[in-house]
Amino acid sequence: MTFIIMEEETRYFYQPDLTGTIISWCWTFLFFIAGLVIWLEITHFQWLSALFFAVFVILALLEWRRRTVVITPTKMVFNRLLQKQYLVIPISDIRQPEFTKHTVTITVNGEVMSFTFTTKAIARLKLALKQQGVQ
Repeated sequence: MTFIIMEEETRYFYQPDLTGTIISWCWTFLFFIAGLVIWLEITHFQWLSALFFAVFVILALLEWRRRTVVITPTKMVFNRLLQKQYLVIPISDIRQPEFTKHTVTITVNGEVMSFTFTTKAIARLKLALKQQGVQ
């Protein structure tokens, strides 16, 4: 008889560092602006404008709802927007965590990473790192 040990996992939404967030949302709003420009240049609503607006809405929803992180007692798994591979960070590899009200900055294998979370997610992440002895 084998037993499968399930880790407690919690899912939160996040945004990447400030620079990455600004660049990503600017590219997204470019579709909205392109649709608006086409609509105003042709002076009546076109299917091309509708297509740009639809792409904007789809990308905005994906950026808002798809960027999630699953926090378990042993690792953090980041689901990135348009990339197939997840970013998996073992909690034991995290060094120098710095927390503010909505951001966390960590060092993993010499690389500094910054993420924006909700206050609830920051509190959970602090607790998970404290339980693993990461200071």
